[in-house]
Amino acid sequence: MIFNQSYYNAMDRGYYIPLKPEEMPSGEAPPDVAPDIGLSPKDIGISAPPFGDQLQGLKAKVFQGASKVELGFMGRGKGSMQGGNTTPEMFGKDERIDIRELARINKVQLTTHATPNAGSLAGFQQDRFDELTREATLHEIERAVDFAADTTNGGAVVVHAQEYPRAIRDYFYKEGEPYQFQAYPEEEKRAIRYLVDKRSGQITPMRKNVPVYEPDYEEWAQDPQNYWVDVDGNPIPKTTGDSKLLFRRKPKWNAEGTDFLTKKREWDYFEDRAKRWNDAHPKDEKKPEDMWFQIQMENQILRNKGSSLFYARSYEDAKKNYEALKKAYDFYKKVEGSMPAEEQWKLMESSGLRTRGLGGRFAPPETKLPSEWIEETMKQEEMEMRFIHEASASADAAADELRENINNTVPIYKYAQEKTDDTIVRAAMYAIDREKKPSKEGWHGWDVRGGQKFERPLFIAVENFFPEIHGGHPDEIKQMVLDSRKMLANRLQEERGMSQENAWKEAEGRIKATWDTSHANMWRKYFQAKQGESMEQTDERFKKWYLQKAEEWKRENIMGHIHVSDNFGWEDEHVVPGQGNAPIKEFIQLMKDKTENGEVDVIVEPAHQDYRAMLGGWKLFGSSIYGLEMGRRDSWLEVERSYFGRNAPPYFLYGESAPDPESWQLWSGTRLE
Repeated sequence: MIFNQSYYNAMDRGYYIPLKPEEMPSGEAPPDVAPDIGLSPKDIGISAPPFGDQLQGLKAKVFQGASKVELGFMGRGKGSMQGGNTTPEMFGKDERIDIRELARINKVQLTTHATPNAGSLAGFQQDRFDELTREATLHEIERAVDFAADTTNGGAVVVHAQEYPRAIRDYFYKEGEPYQFQAYPEEEKRAIRYLVDKRSGQITPMRKNVPVYEPDYEEWAQDPQNYWVDVDGNPIPKTTGDSKLLFRRKPKWNAEGTDFLTKKREWDYFEDRAKRWNDAHPKDEKKPEDMWFQIQMENQILRNKGSSLFYARSYEDAKKNYEALKKAYDFYKKVEGSMPAEEQWKLMESSGLRTRGLGGRFAPPETKLPSEWIEETMKQEEMEMRFIHEASASADAAADELRENINNTVPIYKYAQEKTDDTIVRAAMYAIDREKKPSKEGWHGWDVRGGQKFERPLFIAVENFFPEIHGGHPDEIKQMVLDSRKMLANRLQEERGMSQENAWKEAEGRIKATWDTSHANMWRKYFQAKQGESMEQTDERFKKWYLQKAEEWKRENIMGHIHVSDNFGWEDEHVVPGQGNAPIKEFIQLMKDKTENGEVDVIVEPAHQDYRAMLGGWKLFGSSIYGLEMGRRDSWLEVERSYFGRNAPPYFLYGESAPDPESWQLWSGTRLE
């Protein structure tokens, strides 16, 4: 209080002064001339370094004047403070109490960030989806929820969506659309697409530019466009789903009659085949990659069926030989039984079972009766039949297994979507239950005064990640949130007996999205310029797309949390807000109503700049440094580093203006703060 006036600076908790209506900026103004947003420092938080001690990180942010702090972790599994792989479980009960009480005393609102290294919510790892991996990811989120329940008064538990690889152009490049994205010029043909076996999670990669060959089948003369012909001359629909029927197709011979003809199948063939299938089966949609995989499997099935037929024919020949030998055996056995023993050698002679040697005919070292020779031959034929039978049966079994592969293999998004939603839902249900969990010590769930600690619900805030993987695009996050909300609402009704209205309200409050300004700006490097368009025009169109997607999140009520950092559209470098080219100012202007009413937290994520990143946010959003309750306010744009000559000193000094701390001491040696 100076001269009986209310004078505030940025370290005072009560200095926040709302803008007057006439001071509100125009949303149409360009960033270089746009008026200040006037977002108060109380609405702008900062994240503590996730590589270190979160209690010490919180203390540092309190000293810096932050009113919102996000605590996060970088480790997975067992942590290591020395290696920067921090985990929630590295902070015990006493430290959690200290964090909670320090935040409460200093009126700091906390949020939580689960480790970015938690992994894919769908359980993706290298060449497969794995349920144990997915469970480990869920456990990392639950660890963060536990920490949040013990330290915060509710709010976001941020989770990265880093689901699986996918081609950017396949999903975000449509002819005629104003906003198109492409990873590289030949992505349409060279990008890898992925298929997944629903039973095992095993992934099969494919590329559009790699052709597939299959036999050239005869087509039905009356309608060659839609029908093949089988070996009996009957038509087979080209959209049939009966794989056994497909193997009755009649292949064409070459002119010499020595080989079957084959056809090279390019990607447009699979697109056409998928379209035909979908027209005939609207409730069982298939993608071109489904058709690509089907032909691959059918070729292997034909190989196995061919082997089975070959062995089956050999089996019939072996069986005839065996039956003839059996008759001969019975005959000679009867003859041998009727002859005296001394006469049987003559039967050996007449049977032709002696061996011809250099000295004429002689009895071999081991002589046998005809029945004995026949019996041995029958055993050999029996073994041959068994081998043929097993080889043929195994070929048939392999063919059936390949048919099952066709029926159980789907495009990657069809497999992963439900897995991702399920993980989010289970994490949200854990947050619901963890809020209600009482403690014998009374140090979480309820504050020291006995009142309920949670001023707002703990919720899972799914964050858009890097463009190269599913979960990087705003549309993908939006779909995750909306779908997982539906799943959660259904489970709350089925498992908890909630009404439909209450279940949906709970689902909306427990699953939201985190918009990362830097991650969203990384789509800039894949944004396609129009022919003849200048770089400035392309940048303007990109900004329009950026803000349009943010508006969609806001309109559909999924925006729950905001991470602010900047870059130049290439990598996630966490530049000080306003020092890159992300349209952060316009974005925050769009979200101002949600940030001011406390519905959405704004958290600045620094890198090496530490507190300067938060100060950059204050500057960018037009926060005042000095203010009088009955007078004008000086903004960062007016003052910035011009501290000297003011009525009160700044709450921090740096650079040449900062005195040597060792010289700021009393005669007793006590340092001044």
